[in-house]
Amino acid sequence: MKSLMLAGTEEMVGALYIGLIIVGALLGLFCIVAAIAEIWKWVLVARYTHYNKKQASAGLSGHEVAEKLLQGLNITDVTVAKRGFFSGLFFGNSYSPFKKQIKLRKNIYDATSITAVAIATQKAALAKRDHDGDKKIKARSVFSTMGYFAPFAVLPLVLIGVVIDILASQGLGLATIILSCIAVVFYIASFVVLCLNIPIEKKANADAVEFMQKTNLVSAEELEDVKSLYKTYMTMYILDFITELLYILWRLVKLIAKIFKVFKK
Repeated sequence: MKSLMLAGTEEMVGALYIGLIIVGALLGLFCIVAAIAEIWKWVLVARYTHYNKKQASAGLSGHEVAEKLLQGLNITDVTVAKRGFFSGLFFGNSYSPFKKQIKLRKNIYDATSITAVAIATQKAALAKRDHDGDKKIKARSVFSTMGYFAPFAVLPLVLIGVVIDILASQGLGLATIILSCIAVVFYIASFVVLCLNIPIEKKANADAVEFMQKTNLVSAEELEDVKSLYKTYMTMYILDFITELLYILWRLVKLIAKIFKVFKK
């Protein structure tokens, strides 16, 4: 009997050590990819700014480009609006499938640059996909709304649950569990957005390039600049997805390791 218990304990210890090694490896990978992603953000900002200083040959502002494309695509229920400073800071350039509205930052809305043409055309491409019935566009919008609050909601919800349980003299009880689950839902929503971003943005970019070629919005040289900007954005989306996936796996394996540790005791 003792030998069986000893063997079982050794197996648990072995599994615990393996779990710790995996946790360490995932944490290391997470840190490396996160560092690369952070560096790439500056690359994106640099290219965005560089192409926003280069004037496009069409001479059209961002909102004029978007409106021209929408008109040419026979999309009459979508409007183009300028974001305010704080709105642009937090939400950037976007297309809302529920409001049927393309919103552009001031430096894109009024600009006649290559960046302005690239961004405005890409948002018009998203509007076209939504108009054609692509359900992923609306799904991403729903999850994005929840995802925006994830960084601010997770910790407060958990702390509120803990406080409620302490006041109710339950320790870490029902309130903590329920609010923690709600917090997890917010967190999952932000991850779903990252999952949807890659296929949606890739298709919209391809459509935008096609629109530019058909309407002669940009020259051949300018089109290469646009493609370069799109590729930079796509790389950023992929890095964000990998970073988030590694973080989730790290937390999951860490949780499993803790469970094994509890059983060991």
